[in-house]
Amino acid sequence: MAAAEPVPEDTSPLLTPTLAAVEEPQTVAPPRPKIPLIVVGLPGSGAAQVSKVKARLEQWSALGRNWAGNPDDWDIRIVMAETSDLAQLREQYSRWALWISSDADTFAVMFRTLRQLHERGGPRRLLALHEPHLPRQGLLNNLREAADYYLNMELLVLAR
Repeated sequence: MAAAEPVPEDTSPLLTPTLAAVEEPQTVAPPRPKIPLIVVGLPGSGAAQVSKVKARLEQWSALGRNWAGNPDDWDIRIVMAETSDLAQLREQYSRWALWISSDADTFAVMFRTLRQLHERGGPRRLLALHEPHLPRQGLLNNLREAADYYLNMELLVLAR
């Protein structure tokens, strides 16, 4: 009589992993859509300008401004105030910002930008994106009040 060959334990069909167990599908959440933010008042529209805006959003986020979130969650789009399709952009996008620099001619340049937005059907409400050291009193308040009084525009200036 021939001796039966022992069956190795690791080849038992009950212990062999199924293909489904080996190639278990990974559940990956789809990427969240980025939030469009249209920014006017910057000279040019390159990557350096987008980086400036993202850096400012990051500073606000670090200060506990939850709305700023992660700067990479924003789709920053630089738009020139002289563009002819401002009214269409206003209909398409709800979040707008005005970049306010801190040089000597800022008030005149920014008021001219706001006036162009007003005349070309741009937004009536914008977030003031400014350098962190600019005090609210002076330039920012004057610009906010002039936008409201002369152009019926709301410039949202965040206190630090």
